[in-house]
Amino acid sequence: MIKIVYITKRGKRIAEEIKEVLDYYFYDNQVVHIKDFKIEGNEEGFIFIMATGIVLRKFLNKIMNDKFKDPFVIVCSENKEIIPLLSNHIGGGNYFSKLIANNINGRVVFTTATDVNGKLGVDELSKLLFLETPKRKDIVEINKKILEEDVNLIIPKHWGIKTLNGYKIEYHDSYEVIINDSIKLKPLKIAVGLGATKNIERHKVYWAIKKAVFLRNIPIWRIDTFATIEDKKDEKGILETINKFKKPLFVFKREEINEVYKKIDLEKSEFVYKHLGVYGVSEPASMLAVKKLTNKDFDSIKLLLKKFKRNGVTVAISIEQ
Repeated sequence: MIKIVYITKRGKRIAEEIKEVLDYYFYDNQVVHIKDFKIEGNEEGFIFIMATGIVLRKFLNKIMNDKFKDPFVIVCSENKEIIPLLSNHIGGGNYFSKLIANNINGRVVFTTATDVNGKLGVDELSKLLFLETPKRKDIVEINKKILEEDVNLIIPKHWGIKTLNGYKIEYHDSYEVIINDSIKLKPLKIAVGLGATKNIERHKVYWAIKKAVFLRNIPIWRIDTFATIEDKKDEKGILETINKFKKPLFVFKREEINEVYKKIDLEKSEFVYKHLGVYGVSEPASMLAVKKLTNKDFDSIKLLLKKFKRNGVTVAISIEQ
């Protein structure tokens, strides 16, 4: 949940604009007046439409705990000047600041040295490329070095990246990222779960997937696998689309899908249960696929995009944590 907190009437109007943006990108959010605002401890981030001093004095010490785990904190002025204040890289403060600014005609004011100098810090790089989080000492070392010179970056050769500010890019056959010739970061496994109506057309599946990965800023080449239920394993529209993307397809039985609903609180559809014997397909299938790829428990798997519906297709995206 992202909480958008305001004080004035103008602040409320901006909050509602921001909410429209977050709703469009399928991020859970809530607009709340400062007098009704409470920190519950499970928030993904906070967007305060007020003076920076208010946020610093009243709230920041209640939110700050660990650089690697803190929710992001963004301050937005009533002139739509957006300042990522806390957890800018790993927590996504920069990402949400730019996302919001681009959609409400705002302006991001960066204060972090790498951002001010137009360089991509290694912690933000890990977020952008969906990599495991670097160690603290490596973040300090690389981000300091990158301000003075470009750092070597070796990535899988099939990744569609040619330039990144602050890096000299090379390619290799290994499925890992190497920074400064010594720091190795593992790409996190990402799976897309699919459900669809019977005899779905290929173009509908294709564009539903394209919209879903756009919503989470995931290039297709970063997807490891697709997944669906056994009832859809011969669905021509799904198979042709996945072949086009040149990715594998995992197929799960009804019993496996239902087992996920027993362990995790996911949205249930009685309509889908009536027709398929499961409460949904895309969300549990995506989580099962990551579990199969990583052999991790469900508490180490994050539903990155909840069930997204478009033209008879449902799409969900999960990632290992």
